[in-house]
Amino acid sequence: MDIDFGAIGTVAGVGFVAAVGVVLLYTLGLRLLGTGQPVDAGGDHTQYAEETARSGKTPPAALVGAGVCFAVCIAAVLYGIWMTIPQFH
Repeated sequence: MDIDFGAIGTVAGVGFVAAVGVVLLYTLGLRLLGTGQPVDAGGDHTQYAEETARSGKTPPAALVGAGVCFAVCIAAVLYGIWMTIPQFH
């Protein structure tokens, strides 16, 4: 029996890069949703201990960017599920 270790390495590398990419996109989407955090009277961002409910507004471009990031993450996960389960193709 011949084992193609190069193919195993390729699959492991692509899987690692895809997993890191999905995590980075999800993190970017969360960061975009976090824009518009509350500020204190001096105009500085509040500390974590002082934060209340968000009083700032998230810019529309940040909402669109976050939505795109989340949509790409969902598409990547669904594509991975589709590739894994042979009954789907």
